[in-house]
Amino acid sequence: MMEFAVCYGHTGLDLARSIFVDITAFFALVAPLAMARLIEISREDAAGELQLA
Repeated sequence: MMEFAVCYGHTGLDLARSIFVDITAFFALVAPLAMARLIEISREDAAGELQLA
């Protein structure tokens, strides 16, 4: 039977830290896109209110 070398220890803390960093990086990348979309929606709403008046 073959055995594979493990390059680092698999502890719960390492896994939790890795998941936390991955999620934080994802939100850091997506946040500017979400903000831009919210600003665009808010401008469309403001333009629609001006046209009704």
